[in-house]
Amino acid sequence: MKIIHLILSDVYAGMEQYVNELIIEQENECDVVLICTKNISKKFKNKNTVSIKDFSRNSPIGLLSMYFLIKKQNADLIHTHGSKTASIVNILKRFLNIKHVASAHGIKKKDKPFLKADKLICASVNVQKSIKRNSIVVNNWYSPILPKKIDRTPEYVIAVGRLEKVKGFDLLIQSWVRVQAKLMIIGSGNEFKKLNDLIYNLKLENKIKIIDAVTQEELIKYYKKASMMVISSRNEGGPRVALEALKLEIPVISTSVGHMPEILPQELLAIPDNLDSLRNLVEKYVNNLSYKQDSIFEYIQEEFSLEEKTQQIMDIYKELLIS
Repeated sequence: MKIIHLILSDVYAGMEQYVNELIIEQENECDVVLICTKNISKKFKNKNTVSIKDFSRNSPIGLLSMYFLIKKQNADLIHTHGSKTASIVNILKRFLNIKHVASAHGIKKKDKPFLKADKLICASVNVQKSIKRNSIVVNNWYSPILPKKIDRTPEYVIAVGRLEKVKGFDLLIQSWVRVQAKLMIIGSGNEFKKLNDLIYNLKLENKIKIIDAVTQEELIKYYKKASMMVISSRNEGGPRVALEALKLEIPVISTSVGHMPEILPQELLAIPDNLDSLRNLVEKYVNNLSYKQDSIFEYIQEEFSLEEKTQQIMDIYKELLIS
């Protein structure tokens, strides 16, 4: 089997990391080609990468070049990631003898690009509900470079993610006014100054700190000192960091986003983009997590590994190719 993965992002973030890890695992079983933009090509570690200049999905020259590039690979299947790549392959597929699997990594307001793929993979039940067609849920996985176990000496609560509005860190900071525990927000992004100003205005400098530009390897150092992780996102395809925390047996509370309703009981979930709901959850559980999560830790270990999820995706490919 020969597979093409197509991703045309400007930056290397969560979806791109997902593709990188999936490809490396798939190379153990089949031939894999990655087509991506020059901006992110150096981040990938697979054996066969073709980098191209990004183009509009309506560009005749760009579409023609992509047609010849895909045809040249003589692949059995193309796996697209995101709306733009799905749209491009929808246009080209009428001229190509190739099967198309699309992945939707986040909730979609416009589902049209995903309606014509031969198979659709959604990152969570919430993503699946946003797209009106038959699809298969394959959740994200925890990072394959995580240690099997860590010795923790809890010192603070952690929250991890891009410093963007969608992650809800502004709501989390406002939720912390009556909480005594320390909070470390770990991430980089456009809201760095805005969030620090909010911490200062609420006089929370002694309780909340933002740690910028942390690598995956460095993040493990913070996991070792974490008493809990809080997910405050307004919207999510995952979040993957919650899987990482639970894999390392760090308790998690969250807004009801992405795959979290499939993992956590209702009492550990807050309404997304609702300050009162998040504040109530934080104040109730941060200083006293009465709900034991041992069974959740075990579930994540068994069901959310890269190997398990890659096999699910490979099974989707094989079923499509013999149909």
